Amino acid sequence: METIPKANCTQIGFIRKTHGVRGELILDFDPVFESSLSKSKRLFLEIDGLLVPFFISDEGLWIKSSKSAIVKLDWVDSEEYACRLRNSSVFIYSSEIIPEEEDNALCFENYLIEDETLGAIGVITQTNNYSGNVVFTVLKGNNELLISFNVELLVSVDEQKRIIKLNLPNGLIDL
Repeated sequence: METIPKANCTQIGFIRKTHGVRGELILDFDPVFESSLSKSKRLFLEIDGLLVPFFISDEGLWIKSSKSAIVKLDWVDSEEYACRLRNSSVFIYSSEIIPEEEDNALCFENYLIEDETLGAIGVITQTNNYSGNVVFTVLKGNNELLISFNVELLVSVDEQKRIIKLNLPNGLIDL
């Protein structure tokens, strides 16, 4: 049996814990690898110092946030089996890594959000993509607000001043 050389792979994260009773796993990953993970058909889990290939089941990957996903692997069909994979480092082939776009439209951390009516709302501290629904976490004073983003709400983006102007629906934010 041929082993997978670790030098040909890049660690993208680790298995944090099990999810449910059918063998699903929670994978914590570095956000720069989200696109690579979404396109991947297999993952390599480090078990006893060796990289063991596991294929992702059909429709077996659900990105939950920019840092975690639920993954269902072929042949891992029980909670007991999944428990043995906890805390395993997860790798993919380095050649399968999709470079992150420098002008990624979803990288708005540290931008100020302004509403056309309300004015300055707060600064974006995190951007999450929940199955295609982009949500900004915005710091307003000591409070965190979650603002669902839709391109139809976008009025303008000033990249130099790092300001996003939106036209938010009435009542979305209670200031």
